[in-house]
Amino acid sequence: MQEISLLNSVIGPVMRGPSSSHCAAPYMMAKLVRELSCSNGEVLKKAVVRFDPRGSFAPCYKAQSSDENFAAGLYGAKLTDADYRDILGRVERGEGFHFAIEVTELDNNNHPNRVDLELTLQTQDGGQRTDLYTGASVGGGMYYIDSMNGEALFLTGKTASVFVWGEAAVTDADTIAEMLAGGGNMLLGVAVDQKHTRIEVSLQSVPAMDILGQVAKRDGVTDLRFADASQYPVCAMDDLFSTSDAVIAIADQQEGGSIADAALALEAKRLGLSRQATRDLFRERCELMLRVVAEGFDAKPEDNVMRFLTLRARKVRDANLPDGLGGPVLQDAIAGALSAMERDSNRGLVCAAPTAGSAGVVPGTLYGLIRHGIDIEGATDALQVMALIGAVFAARGTFAAECGGCSVETGASAAMAAAGVTQAYGGTAQQCFDAASMCLMNTLGLVCDPVGGDVEIPCHARNVAGVSHAFSSAMAVLAGFDAVLGYDELVDQTVKIGAMMHPDLRCTARGGCAATKTALRMVEAASLGK
Repeated sequence: MQEISLLNSVIGPVMRGPSSSHCAAPYMMAKLVRELSCSNGEVLKKAVVRFDPRGSFAPCYKAQSSDENFAAGLYGAKLTDADYRDILGRVERGEGFHFAIEVTELDNNNHPNRVDLELTLQTQDGGQRTDLYTGASVGGGMYYIDSMNGEALFLTGKTASVFVWGEAAVTDADTIAEMLAGGGNMLLGVAVDQKHTRIEVSLQSVPAMDILGQVAKRDGVTDLRFADASQYPVCAMDDLFSTSDAVIAIADQQEGGSIADAALALEAKRLGLSRQATRDLFRERCELMLRVVAEGFDAKPEDNVMRFLTLRARKVRDANLPDGLGGPVLQDAIAGALSAMERDSNRGLVCAAPTAGSAGVVPGTLYGLIRHGIDIEGATDALQVMALIGAVFAARGTFAAECGGCSVETGASAAMAAAGVTQAYGGTAQQCFDAASMCLMNTLGLVCDPVGGDVEIPCHARNVAGVSHAFSSAMAVLAGFDAVLGYDELVDQTVKIGAMMHPDLRCTARGGCAATKTALRMVEAASLGK
């Protein structure tokens, strides 16, 4: 069973903040548990988010705005809300509900991004209830909630979910599922938990309130809770992306052997949509990425909130470089990557591709292509290929730098971009994977070492390098270079080497660039407001 979606998991999610693991997933996790706990008109009065001191949230949740995103999700805010960044301050003062972060040992700490969420609620009858959820962010904005008030479950936000408790829920599970799927809603699964006298019904969308009310009033039903999907609902759990050979075989079945069309066919199947509807979503995502780059170029110095860097993307784009150095396509792509990262670090709306720490490589590459002869349709094709290469990476590994270092972030995004560039200039499906392989060869063992926990240094520079890797790899492969080592093997080695790294080199801001004397001085000066 596989839930990876190209739009949700690889060239998404759309988010605010500098880290998909520490910003996008927290927002979605918090929003989901709020919806579950407040399904029956409850009012959230207090929320406590707990991190383990040995985990990766604890040292950098402030610097990477995890607290802002947990607070906004619990508040029920939309990513586009103008006051999004003000919510944390309000709820810390107890406005709306009281919000707090606690760093304490967790009972379950089997993942660096483990989190407990405790919600205190006022019920409709004026009473009080406390709900406890446990879960983890697992990279690229993906996450899971694995317990609710001690009951084991596994929620990923990839579908709408309705939980029904009571003897009638277990005995009449099929009937209740049919009721919930009324009105053309797609039924995606029913899980019966005899131990907790509970069923979970997975659907394409949350049913209408009248349907939910009918189920809640059935004899033998004691409780009902529901939450919508965090992203586009996943409607097929087939194993679509585990090997490059399988993906290339799908491409061979498309007209002209198109790997871009293979991506479209596989994502349409995953989301239960038509090819045209899926194509429209890819084009919208491509246009969003280009808009993020444009907004970054238009940013004003007085609006910059980065701790260590100033805005340089526009300067890089407009610089007159010596003849023969690089080239205009690469210069624009590098500038575009910086622009997206500056937007990212300033908490603007961006698209993780596949993570916020690598959110510049893919948009920057698309910007370079668009500026130099590739139209929006060609750029959308390239984006589909980028997403497909990233999906194979996700199926075999992880995008969480806390587990694999920066090689699973800018390494993966460079591989994705290289395949997209190869596609844009007429490469075959195999050449796309070969170009991606070259990028992974060149980033094996790349550490994640953000200075002060901020996704600025060396993250912006790494995105510049990722774009450069992408174009140079595509050029070499299209010119006849043979990568020799297969993409799948290199993904596996990337993951293996990442697991061998010392924890200080995996997104804890305790090693690498973050431990240099200059970096330590900068962090100290920033903390003193100098």
